[in-house]
Amino acid sequence: MNTDANDHDVWVDAVSHQAVDPAQSRDRSFYEGKMYHFVDGVNKEMFDQDPQLWVSTAHASETSASLSPTGEPE
Repeated sequence: MNTDANDHDVWVDAVSHQAVDPAQSRDRSFYEGKMYHFVDGVNKEMFDQDPQLWVSTAHASETSASLSPTGEPE
């Protein structure tokens, strides 16, 4: 998966590890300078309850997060 925020079309949901198209995702959260996209509101709610759990575990991936709120690549 391409990790260049300008060239990618799909990211990984930090909770379910499913592919997410950020252009189509309505469920997203901003945490520690990165935007996370989710396949549904349930995953977003789980992430929002304890984001550090989802970004600090062994299965966390840099491709789970995309752009900063300004739209600039990280």
